[in-house]
Amino acid sequence: MITPIKISQKLKSFGFMVLIALSLGLTSCLNDNDSTPIPPAAFVSIYHGSPDAPSLDVFANSNRVTNNPFRYSETLPYNRYYLGERTFKFSPYNSVTSLLEKKFTVEQDSVYSIFIAGNVDDLDAIFVTDSWDTPVNGEAQMRFVHLSPDAGTVDIQVTESGAPLIGDIDFKSYTDFESLDSGSYNFRIISKTSGETILTANNVELRENRVYTLVLRGLQQEDTEVDKRLNLQLVTNFIR
Repeated sequence: MITPIKISQKLKSFGFMVLIALSLGLTSCLNDNDSTPIPPAAFVSIYHGSPDAPSLDVFANSNRVTNNPFRYSETLPYNRYYLGERTFKFSPYNSVTSLLEKKFTVEQDSVYSIFIAGNVDDLDAIFVTDSWDTPVNGEAQMRFVHLSPDAGTVDIQVTESGAPLIGDIDFKSYTDFESLDSGSYNFRIISKTSGETILTANNVELRENRVYTLVLRGLQQEDTEVDKRLNLQLVTNFIR
């Protein structure tokens, strides 16, 4: 089953075109003032991929990024962040307890994603620089991110070809964005340990002039809640 996330978008130019999506309930990390120039910034998206972590509050230094509970499998779309070293803190919603704090350095006009990964007792945050080519007609671009704590190393196949589209991807690993013909795809996730197909997703539509992240998330174990089970999720990063 593919669960798409739809995010609102607008474009800002700084030498190349970057998606800056602003969602309802998201507090800007910079205070905009019409009477003063907008300071230079980086742009960061955050994805909640920890299957047993609670809904979260997210902070960047002293700035609260979220107003509402940040739930598993949700994305905070790209937003502006002050430059330099930033301490990202992830806490249970409305709690002063910190589950994780990590420092990342963000640079001017750069675009990043943070993926919250692992189980709550071993929580981590993966910091990724987002770099893609300008999409063209007839093509999409896609990367793969492995966020399932118990799926092990996997291959990703397109069932029509039988050959691995992506091979030997470990937990908390990710690929670069790669171009694919736009269209409908049937994906198969194969365990490198057993050689068995552990997940399939059929009729996944990759539309032209778009950039996507395909996320493997959730748990294989049998007693997992339905909404936390192993799954694929397609996230839209950019629309030309």
